Order: sequence, then C-alpha cells, then structure tokens
Amino acid sequence: MIILTAFAIGLLAAGTRSLMCYCMTPWLIVIAFALAALCSLGNVSLLALVLAILAYNAGMAATFLIALVVELRSEA
Repeated sequence: MIILTAFAIGLLAAGTRSLMCYCMTPWLIVIAFALAALCSLGNVSLLALVLAILAYNAGMAATFLIALVVELRSEA
C-alpha cells in the first residue's frame, strides 16, 4: 500500500511542474515515516522507506515518459 501511495504522489507531484514540489515531497515522505516510527511500538523497516522513495521517483518518471510520448504523437 505504501508503494502505491508513493507512486501516486509521484504522479501528482510531477503534474504540478513545480521544482519546490519535486524537492519537498520526498522530505515529507521521510518526515511522515519518521513520525510513524516514533509513534510505533514495534520495529520499523527502513526497506519500506527506501521502496516508498523509489516508487515516488518511478511515479515521476512515468509521468514524464507519458508526457514525452503524448508530445511525440501530437507532432506526428
């Protein structure tokens, strides 16, 4: 679920076309993860955080690739 949410955040962050949004969103993911780790009574997996950041980057890359394909098709 974390991976899908981070992927969706990446899709939406890329749609804003704001450099501030590109830079701040991974930090907000890390801060939310840190707060959840502080409130948690059990162990925290850092692998989940790494996968969330990778999924965020994949969502942004997917948005840029889709925009590139759409632009190339409109020129043809």
